[in-house]
Amino acid sequence: MAAHLGRINAPVLIGVGAAFDFLSGTKPQAPHWMQRGGLEWLFRLATEPRRLWRRYAQYPLFALLVAAESLGLLRVDPEAP
Repeated sequence: MAAHLGRINAPVLIGVGAAFDFLSGTKPQAPHWMQRGGLEWLFRLATEPRRLWRRYAQYPLFALLVAAESLGLLRVDPEAP
């Protein structure tokens, strides 16, 4: 959307991601247990690795922090500024 902002005459742009693909049935959604567990990204990476690996490879620090918190090695206070 940012790349086309100056070329589209619209007051509002709304990103829907893969919602249309899921609704049309062209791409499968992750199982409900993966959605509830916050692992839909992993399902999408497994089903479209060539397209998505570069996007997800940009966030190794985030992945390390999530792993550290999940293992109890790090505690993040969501109320902290």
